[in-house]
Amino acid sequence: MPILVDIDHQGARSTLLVTPLERLRPRQARRVAVDAQGRPCRAVWQTWDGLSLPPGSVAQGYESPDGSSVPHADVVATDAAGQPLRVLPATPQRPQRLEGPVPVDEVLAHVVTKVYGVTAERLDPALRQSLQQGDVYRVPFRPRAGTSAAPAFLLANAAGIFLLQAAPCRLEWITRAQGVADAEDDEELDEDAWANDAWALDDLQVSEEDTP
Repeated sequence: MPILVDIDHQGARSTLLVTPLERLRPRQARRVAVDAQGRPCRAVWQTWDGLSLPPGSVAQGYESPDGSSVPHADVVATDAAGQPLRVLPATPQRPQRLEGPVPVDEVLAHVVTKVYGVTAERLDPALRQSLQQGDVYRVPFRPRAGTSAAPAFLLANAAGIFLLQAAPCRLEWITRAQGVADAEDDEELDEDAWANDAWALDDLQVSEEDTP
């Protein structure tokens, strides 16, 4: 669904219509189970009390430490200390101020989570020229109220103007100039890593849609 975004740049107001772009997925072969008559079969999950759940069924619930069900309206996000996080308002409800131009390295320090195509209903000429020259701007962007303050980056290329929703990248990059540990150190590191099953989940979040 397109979203109207008002932004301020050096005292000039621009109005942008941003539309999420769908990601093209490669075509994949799918194995289909059939019965004796060649009719496709569907996998069905069965609960402990005999309820059958066909494909597409979704259920979600929250429980307190004692196992009691908690209504969704009573669930709040907290920090590591258990303190409730401040809920930030949706940004389309008010004009947002552009920050920048920012260095490209700032974009590379983030992971792009969603891409929006931008149609300029009203675009400040100075901002248009800056984007056409390759400048990148940072702007707060939250389609809905939430606790995340992750930024978005406004940029342009020959194909148009885009808004990149992003999240901080928590991976540490290495270069060819960095030294390589010897084989003995590598073996000890591998043993220590596999000893802790959660080692790969500390900083990475893997979406089920992206897993093969």
